[in-house]
Amino acid sequence: MEVINFIYNGTPVDFETTGNANLMVNATQMAKIFGKRVDVFLKSDHAKEFINVLELTPFGDSLVPLKREQIIQTKNGVNTFFNRILALKFAAWLEPKFELWVFATIDKIILGSYKELKEATTEKLQAELELENKKKDLLKKYPEFIDFLNLEDKISAAEKRRLKAIRASVAQLRLDLFK
Repeated sequence: MEVINFIYNGTPVDFETTGNANLMVNATQMAKIFGKRVDVFLKSDHAKEFINVLELTPFGDSLVPLKREQIIQTKNGVNTFFNRILALKFAAWLEPKFELWVFATIDKIILGSYKELKEATTEKLQAELELENKKKDLLKKYPEFIDFLNLEDKISAAEKRRLKAIRASVAQLRLDLFK
């Protein structure tokens, strides 16, 4: 998990990535900005009803509803983190302008990663295509270049076998040590 710190009106708000397209947002920090309390929000009928819906209804790419610990987490007995969906509901309760900031920040985190992945993948595919075209050109000009490519393939295959053997040795060592 990675904590990404953003600043709203001079106050930090932590966004914690959970490895998938979900985020947890520090609700304690959010509330502090407006001099409000997380527990007051959680006791409201609207919040209770919304949390129940999250626990009962699959949404997004999830085929199962969320568990309570995926919606609300208390860390160090001090900070309460909300799932991004509940964090948006909480932000709306705090202030509409802040809700928009939280929404845009979540988009920046989730879509920014997607954009970076897409750009890196496109760049890699273009480079692979250029490499393949360069190999073809070199083979036309220098038929013996195939010997070079074959040697590269042999080195790569040997390295893969070597790494596989290392992993197998480490696995065996773990078994021997932790019997």
